[in-house]
Amino acid sequence: MAQSYTKYDFDYDGWRTLALCGFIPNNIEDVGPRYVVEKSNSSYGRKAPQWTETKTNNAICAGLSLKDPQSQSFVDACLRHEDLMVLCRKGPHGEIIRSDKRLVGAERRTADTRAGLKKTPWDQADAVFFQDSVLEEARPLIYSGKYLDDCYQVAIVHDGEGEVQEFINELVKIWYGVYGVDEFRDLLAEIGHQYLDNEELEVDEKPRPNEIPILPNTELDVILSYKQLWGRTPREGRLADDEVQLEVIPL
Repeated sequence: MAQSYTKYDFDYDGWRTLALCGFIPNNIEDVGPRYVVEKSNSSYGRKAPQWTETKTNNAICAGLSLKDPQSQSFVDACLRHEDLMVLCRKGPHGEIIRSDKRLVGAERRTADTRAGLKKTPWDQADAVFFQDSVLEEARPLIYSGKYLDDCYQVAIVHDGEGEVQEFINELVKIWYGVYGVDEFRDLLAEIGHQYLDNEELEVDEKPRPNEIPILPNTELDVILSYKQLWGRTPREGRLADDEVQLEVIPL
């Protein structure tokens, strides 16, 4: 998942950390500037112009593993985070759990002067909220039109300061806290030790700068690994991704 050629790669720092933890949304959309201030001309008998400020929050939806105990720890940490609003459920029929604050997509406030905007509270009556149906966006996409429903569906909205990159930075910090590490290399060691012990991966003793120091062990018996994963050997040269019509990503 941490390879740059996968379809799950996004152009943000820290993204490989999220992917390594199994936090892989189908898309990350940048809504643009968080704050937009506009001045409108007088209307409806008003002689003075009116100023309007709109705040738009970024949201990321992702499906997490139901079997991984770290998934619950991550969601709990997000629910406690003061700058995050969370909506989640375990599987398609699970009970919906939400943070104390509703998931606000956008909110506005108006004042007679630009300076007056800072003292004016956001108008909740004019706010745009995410509906529970947003959890459909959290389902991992298997292939065109086919989604995985049996997962921990999570929608997270960033209510703090900063753009998408700052949002991702906060999620990375939470995952580091879940695994009790301080940096990416320590996270690799924490997650990868079981694969290293099974000799499915090996450590590159002389990695080049900015490259991941853990490599797949190409000397493994591929047929044996396939059978362990799928419970049988490939039939007539067909692999599992052929059978479920997974998208092939050109290298």
